[in-house]
Amino acid sequence: MMRLFIAMPLPGKIEELLAEIIFTLKQNRAKVKWVAPKNIHLTLKFLGDTDEGKVPEINNVIEKVGSGYKTIISEINCLGAFPNVRRPRVIWAGLTGGVDILAEIAGKIEDELEKIGFEKENRPFKSHLTLGRVKDNFGIADLTDAVEKYDFTPEEVIFNRIVLFKSTLTRQGPIYERLFETELQK
Repeated sequence: MMRLFIAMPLPGKIEELLAEIIFTLKQNRAKVKWVAPKNIHLTLKFLGDTDEGKVPEINNVIEKVGSGYKTIISEINCLGAFPNVRRPRVIWAGLTGGVDILAEIAGKIEDELEKIGFEKENRPFKSHLTLGRVKDNFGIADLTDAVEKYDFTPEEVIFNRIVLFKSTLTRQGPIYERLFETELQK
């Protein structure tokens, strides 16, 4: 069994921007498990523990869906939290531009994966980049204040690949390995 997910990776300059945002948010000392900037991505589908024998079928789904789309230009333009900023569990960077297409891609991946035995997600797809997961309420007021007041300069982000990642959990955090990827059309 392998822990797998399907995602769209980010360009290096976006990782740097997100590293700066995380650095700023860390200053308030809230108890948050921050994501390593090199591990931030746009998740299309979390598969969880998956039999290795399913990987070729998953690769086919990624290739089939990816072949129908061109590179997507979006923009990171805000910070927010799930379920909301007053009671945050997940801190995220939000996207605008291309979000309908990203949701469509995620939906098609869901539909194709269902055909090969994967359960459909019961929540609607939301285009976001997870920056951290809140561990408890210590310092939460400062964190929510920092998220709401963050002076965001919108930044263009280009999504041009769909990747099947293997995630290995370690004490130092997850290690992601690319098992398969397909490029979107130019």
